[in-house]
Amino acid sequence: MAASTATRAWRWIAVLLLACACACATTSVAKPIGTMFRETWTTRQELPHNQINAIVQTQDGYLWFATWEGLVRYNGLEFQVFDRRNVPELRDNGIRSLRVSADGALVMGTSRGGVTILDRGRWRTYGRREGLTQDEVMDAALDSRGRLWAATESAGVFVLDGAKVTRYRAGAGLPSDIVYGLLPARDGSMWVATASGIARFYGNQPRILAGPASGLPAAPVFRVEEMPDGGVYAGTEAGAFRLEGSRFVPLSPLLPRDGVASFARDHAGALWIGTVSSGLLRLDRDGLERFDSRQGLPNNRVPSLFVDREGSVWAGTNGGLLRLRDAPFTTYGSEQGLSDDYVRAVIPARGGGMWIGTSRGLNLWRNGVLVRSFTRADGLPSDSIMSLLEDPDGTLWVGTYTAGVLQMRGGRVIQHLDSAHGLTGSNQVRALLRTGPDTLWIGTSRGLVRLQGGAMRHFGVEDGLPRDYVMALHQARNGDVWVGTADGAVRIAGDRAQPIRADEAMDARDILGFADDEDGTVWMASDRGLLRYRNGRLALLGLRQGMPVDTIFQVVDDRAGHFWLSSNRGVLRVRRADVDAVLDGRRPTLNVDQFTEVDGLASAQCNGTSGPSAVLAPDGRVWVATARGAAVVDPAALQGYTRELPPVVIERVRANDRDLRAGERLELPAGTRKLDFQYAGLSFRMPRLLRYRHKLEGVDAAWVDNGTRSLAQYTNLAPGRYRFLVSVSAPGLGQDWSPGATMVDVVIAPYLWQRAWFLPACIGLAGLLVVGVFRWRTSELARRAGALEALVQSRTHALREQTDRLIASDAEKSQLLERIREQADAFERQAREDALTGLANRRHGNEVLATAQERTRAAGRPLSFALFDVDHFKRINDGFSHQAGDAALVQVANVLRRELGAVATVARWGGEEFAAVFEGIALDDARRACERARLAVERIDCAGFAPGWTVTVSAGVFERQALDTHEHLIRRADDLLYDAKRGGRNRIAG
Repeated sequence: MAASTATRAWRWIAVLLLACACACATTSVAKPIGTMFRETWTTRQELPHNQINAIVQTQDGYLWFATWEGLVRYNGLEFQVFDRRNVPELRDNGIRSLRVSADGALVMGTSRGGVTILDRGRWRTYGRREGLTQDEVMDAALDSRGRLWAATESAGVFVLDGAKVTRYRAGAGLPSDIVYGLLPARDGSMWVATASGIARFYGNQPRILAGPASGLPAAPVFRVEEMPDGGVYAGTEAGAFRLEGSRFVPLSPLLPRDGVASFARDHAGALWIGTVSSGLLRLDRDGLERFDSRQGLPNNRVPSLFVDREGSVWAGTNGGLLRLRDAPFTTYGSEQGLSDDYVRAVIPARGGGMWIGTSRGLNLWRNGVLVRSFTRADGLPSDSIMSLLEDPDGTLWVGTYTAGVLQMRGGRVIQHLDSAHGLTGSNQVRALLRTGPDTLWIGTSRGLVRLQGGAMRHFGVEDGLPRDYVMALHQARNGDVWVGTADGAVRIAGDRAQPIRADEAMDARDILGFADDEDGTVWMASDRGLLRYRNGRLALLGLRQGMPVDTIFQVVDDRAGHFWLSSNRGVLRVRRADVDAVLDGRRPTLNVDQFTEVDGLASAQCNGTSGPSAVLAPDGRVWVATARGAAVVDPAALQGYTRELPPVVIERVRANDRDLRAGERLELPAGTRKLDFQYAGLSFRMPRLLRYRHKLEGVDAAWVDNGTRSLAQYTNLAPGRYRFLVSVSAPGLGQDWSPGATMVDVVIAPYLWQRAWFLPACIGLAGLLVVGVFRWRTSELARRAGALEALVQSRTHALREQTDRLIASDAEKSQLLERIREQADAFERQAREDALTGLANRRHGNEVLATAQERTRAAGRPLSFALFDVDHFKRINDGFSHQAGDAALVQVANVLRRELGAVATVARWGGEEFAAVFEGIALDDARRACERARLAVERIDCAGFAPGWTVTVSAGVFERQALDTHEHLIRRADDLLYDAKRGGRNRIAG
């Protein structure tokens, strides 16, 4: 009994210590797992296998995943798989464990291939031939002395110290020969988890912890983990335990009785626990929270957990990979308690919190939880909420889709205004506005109603409204009432209505939201962009000025220098100063930050034509109504999502389509004409907001702004010395280009005839030969002249022969000069022509596009530009050969030349990309030509070089607008090309 009491006491002490540790680690309330931004990856997203056995992050910033089909590296945008096909040193694809050693080496245990170590780009493997008697390794680690430990499936533990191999088995240092895991502790000891307990090694001296005396249950121990605070945790078949002194105690009575396979501590101090069948658990000072397959976990078995440097939680399951992170936006929907996901209106509540109107009821939301919902069951005549307004006294006005306006107080409807109770116009109420103690404006689908002193007045087309369909109401600071309709805006001062139309010059008709400035400027969200009304003049910020979408539902001034704009394609953020600069003509286009599902929105489709559909709350946060909940973002906290710019890593270098090992200096052989650099900024939190620029010194006179693309390609390079530089920025987070740049020095050796001295030497040698011949002939003639004076006729004949020889010599010299000219012409063609396909190369294509841009702009003619990309081209190279890839490129080039050559200049843009310049061709004709070419490519017979393969291409085609530069034309075509690829490939986007 005393022992049992002591055990319970220890358990409660452990719980209290954990709670204290969590409380000290963070003072903020953790965001519920269900509201954290979730991403999942499976084999559908190019993982080689769905089970993730281990996750680590190396010093360079890469994330690495262990799967049954190879080792996977992730750079934030794509996965790269290392397996027996591309790494001969890997003896097995089944990677069971991953660890990063103190010196940065990656140590992996394999299912039947021993231990493989990746250190500074070099692979080496230890198996039976190196002293292991069993290749089935469950875990592997390097200790503080550089010794390699290998935990095997049934043969105990092996320690490799140079050529010396030491083996530990059951009865000789281990509780069992079945070993599940290792832990190299900070104090230099090594923990070994086995099927019958734990062994702890100090040097070569083991101490066994097993059974009741150690506090561990009679069950296998799957995992031993040491946390940043020094705490040691054991995951067993019977639950989780924490080391207290020399004994293990149960971690928490809140945990389910289930096997524990993994642990991780997040940056807020919470402990994450991966179980065998109960999913993912988070234990902190607020208690225990569960997350399983019903809520989005790919599978309830979680063999691996990891928290990366940016704070994201990665969970490897048997069914795929999950990432949980605190995204800029948090979305609340039906999963968090709202009456419905489809939100139409949001306003701050007077007592704190937010009123949220959905298509199935009204909700009061406060401090991250639902306080109360109001639906038909609570007496509402309609629970499809369109608009909201709250008076200073707490009276709530609710506009509905079919039941007019409801006046509520204390959660009860105290007045109902509809067509049966005096409301003129329509029962569909999309906007509400209070302009005085006794004046309420009601915007309906059949006109505007003013309720003043108990009397109603209806405003319609006959009163100055351009259309009866009212979607937005706003009172400016000078007291004017602005009305947004389906056919323009109206400003009402007193009883006078002044239409403000923008449809003629700017093609804007629907006015969906308003905001105004102290200087009288009124901003209007419309179906063609953002309108500015200042000093009686309208200006439009739309697609031509850099907006990614046409229709803007609402404009919110965050009072910190930005506008937040809701749309059907996410939430946009623009700097107010930049907006004015563009509209005033001081800069050509606008930089826009676009936030979508990857930034925490459950749906990028925001809602509009009701209101307010977006609003600034008193605490400075912006709330947005979306098709899948109410989304909220704190503008002030946005900077925290990238504390510093990530390092840029050059992942891949290809010379003449051949992979090279990346390094700080590359010595390349003569004949190297093409270089490809692939790079990545290793940020996993918001990689979309990263922008890149690169420069090849010796080719590029200035930095090349590559946008979000991470590939630089150069062709027709001459021998010489070059330096490639790449840097990163995050303009959406206010971070300019990184002060330093990642660089690679490149030296391309010349052929003999390409050396600087070769041509002058040839010319000099030819000159000396001519002079020597001439002098010899002259002396010969002078010597013979004295001897043959008497023989005039004979001498004349000899002179004629000599003259003929000189003429022949002159002809030979002319032929030599002609050959030199032909060689120069050949060099010129090589500088403008792609050697593989015979098409114009990128440099020539750029010149053609720039010239066509100037000609068509001057003549007022159309100009279209298309970028083609061969779909899945890497699979042709990997699955067949690079020769097959070259054959595919030649075939595609021939088809494009045949199909488009009559109407366009076709060029090889680089790698598997091709371009077409349609001078004088409008977008529709260019798109049709591209579609014919796409179908022709699809008919290419690949049997000769890639049996069974079907070559397809995706393309983006764009027509020059009035103010576009040819660089912008290229970027727009490139964006459309990526839309085509994201849309399923083998299609034309434009």
